[in-house]
Amino acid sequence: MRTLRHPVFLICLILFCINQVLELAHIYIEYLFSYLDDLLSMPIVLTIILTAERLYFSDNRFVLPWHYTLAAVVLFSIFFEWLFPLFSQRHTADAWDMAAYAIGAVLFHFSINKPLP
Repeated sequence: MRTLRHPVFLICLILFCINQVLELAHIYIEYLFSYLDDLLSMPIVLTIILTAERLYFSDNRFVLPWHYTLAAVVLFSIFFEWLFPLFSQRHTADAWDMAAYAIGAVLFHFSINKPLP
């Protein structure tokens, strides 16, 4: 469970929560509202997956292979930037969201996705 105490994960989680509170209070800061959740989604989701894998394999040295990270970016892009906008007007396709997913995935891969001692 030390994985869930990684400083980068905790910062991402706190920033996500702050952004949600701002949105609930109808305080919209354009770029934060548009891209912060997308940027933070990969580190948060992939850290939870990494934690589950480490628990399953009972191995704190386990790291997610790079192609798992890439698959997450591709799947999020397909679902949230292509399929959901096709079926719901509440969702808007945005290529910059895909870039945010990719940046978040790189952040996860090079900071959190390391073997624990």
